[in-house]
Amino acid sequence: MNALELVNLTMQFGGLMVTNDVSLSLEKGARHALIGPNGAGKTTLINLITGRLTPRKGNVLLEGVDIVSFPQHRRIRMGLVRNFQVTNLFSSFTALENIALAVSERNGSGLSLARCYGFADPVIAEAEDIARRMGLANVAPVPVRHLAYGQQRLVELAVAMALRPRVLLLDEPAAGLPAADHEVILGALDELPEDVAVLLVEHDMPLVFRFARQITVLAEGTVIAQGTPDQIRQDASVRAAYLGNRS
Repeated sequence: MNALELVNLTMQFGGLMVTNDVSLSLEKGARHALIGPNGAGKTTLINLITGRLTPRKGNVLLEGVDIVSFPQHRRIRMGLVRNFQVTNLFSSFTALENIALAVSERNGSGLSLARCYGFADPVIAEAEDIARRMGLANVAPVPVRHLAYGQQRLVELAVAMALRPRVLLLDEPAAGLPAADHEVILGALDELPEDVAVLLVEHDMPLVFRFARQITVLAEGTVIAQGTPDQIRQDASVRAAYLGNRS
C-alpha cells in the first residue's frame, strides 16, 4: 500500500486549468521531488493534498484511505504534515517552545493548556531531542524572532517532525536561503526517519537531485515526466520545459 496516492486530481480556477488530471504515488519512505517552472501548479497541488483546496475531481489516498473530503486538521492527525514557503511560527516563542507546542498539539493538549500550566517534562524532553537532531540545540532557548532566517526554516522542519508525520510535504524549504545554507537543509532532511514518505517541492536543482530518488515534473498543471533523477536529467521534454542546460 502506498503512503500517498493522487488519482486524476483536477483543479480549475474560472477558465484556468491549474491541475490537469495529475496522478502520482509515494511509497512508504519515499524521497520524491516535485519540480517545474513557476506557475506549473506545484503549490496548488500541495494545497489539494492538504485540504486547503478541494479538487474538482480526483482522489487523495493516505495509506489507502480517500481523504479528499477530510478537513485539514483531520489530515494532520492522520499523519499528513506540511511546511510553508514562508515561515509560519510563533515569533515570540523560543525555538524549543515552538517544537514543544507541536508535540502538545499532537498529544491533544495544545496551546491553551501550555499557556496555563507550561509544558510537561516528557513534552520538553521530546522537543529537546528533536531540536538536537535538527541541529538546533544551541538556539533552542532563543525567541524565533531573533533567529536567522535559515534557523527559522530549520525550526519549521522540527515542528513538522514533532507532529510525527507519515507523509511530509515540503514546499520550498530552501526558499530565501543562501546556497551555503542548503547543506544545512540537506542535513536536516537526512535526519528524517526512513519510514516517512517525503514530497519535496523545490527550485534548487542541486538540492533536488541530491535528495530525490524519484522526481515528478509539472508544466502548466500537467505531469510531463516521472522517473529517477538520471531519467529526468536525460528527458528531452523536461529539458525543453524546465531544466534547459542545467546538469
